[in-house]
Amino acid sequence: MVRSYQYRQPVKKTSRPLVLLVLAALALWLLFSPYGLWQYGQVSRERAALQQENRVLETENRQLQEEIERLQHDPQYIEEVARRHYDMLKENEILFDFNRR
Repeated sequence: MVRSYQYRQPVKKTSRPLVLLVLAALALWLLFSPYGLWQYGQVSRERAALQQENRVLETENRQLQEEIERLQHDPQYIEEVARRHYDMLKENEILFDFNRR
């Protein structure tokens, strides 16, 4: 059995720098394009920060909703808020303030 070999032309060395240049340009584009890895990292960090802020706001909303419920339905809480925030007194009650100088 006789094998025949075909002669291959060697790869020109002038095409190698061109291939490297194209690969380098592609790598830079993947990193710094508007849809590249750099932008992806920035968007990911911004998304995480917004999710954290959203969790904080949800907690605050829940607390405010609970306070609204108490103000609408709990007379003792209304009295407490009136005394604490508005310095209101009950009838026939006297307030002594010892902190004044």
